[in-house]
Amino acid sequence: MISFKETRALKLALFTLATAFVVNPFVASPAMADDTKSMVHNTVMLPVRAASVATGLAVGIPVAIMRRSGKHCVEYNESMADSIGGHKSLPPMLMASVLSLPAGLIVGTGEGFYYGGKNAFGKSAEHPFSLATLSLDEEIE
Repeated sequence: MISFKETRALKLALFTLATAFVVNPFVASPAMADDTKSMVHNTVMLPVRAASVATGLAVGIPVAIMRRSGKHCVEYNESMADSIGGHKSLPPMLMASVLSLPAGLIVGTGEGFYYGGKNAFGKSAEHPFSLATLSLDEEIE
């Protein structure tokens, strides 16, 4: 059986170890202070970046949905038409469009939400209101 002194020493050791883990990151880390010019620039740019994110979400997501849906509709239509007669003639293209257009719209909508939000949040910090923020850049990804 553990005596009172051993229990007290064990509790003290655990408390000391826990305190070392909690306090050490704050004590050992250097102060992260920017120079005055950088701090003022970041403070002034915060509302601009926030407005860029909001605009990127409002404009960039619909743009990304349209771009990704169009891309997938064409890809799916050509691949389905190839399997029933070839994408060079009109009847297989029309028959394939019955299934490929809804599939392309569904997949494109999901990807558009993802890439539009990703571009709005990811690109607004470095280049607010850029074409990449609004999903209008050459590559959407």
